[in-house]
Amino acid sequence: MAEHCTTIRVRYADTDAGGVVYHANYIVWLEAARTECLRAHDVPYTELQAVGVHLPVVDLGVRYRRPVLYDQLIEVWVSIQELGRARVHFTYRLHLAGDSKPLATAYTVHAVTDSQGRVLRLDRYPDLWKKILSASAALSHPGA
Repeated sequence: MAEHCTTIRVRYADTDAGGVVYHANYIVWLEAARTECLRAHDVPYTELQAVGVHLPVVDLGVRYRRPVLYDQLIEVWVSIQELGRARVHFTYRLHLAGDSKPLATAYTVHAVTDSQGRVLRLDRYPDLWKKILSASAALSHPGA
């Protein structure tokens, strides 16, 4: 199974008064990792938007397992759990760099829409669909 990894250094601004990463910042990291993952598989968000395709988040879940602290280096591993014609389901694992114990696990589900929020079918865009299918095959989750 192939997954995509994005490395992030925890900034002071990511932490709360207790020195622990504020829970909402994980969502920002998921977006950064997902964007880099798609870019690495030749599907940058700019290309999606150029043809009028958007991927708004319609469902999201995070399970926090261990605290993350300022200046730690974390890895966000992304895989595609499911690819439908009008939705994409990503899964994520967050670890300290070089450590296999999870800091958090997460998922996001995205609708495929136009700029007005109307549902689109990705297969209406053959070149884009082919690229996303290829990325999905490369990033398929082991349980899928």
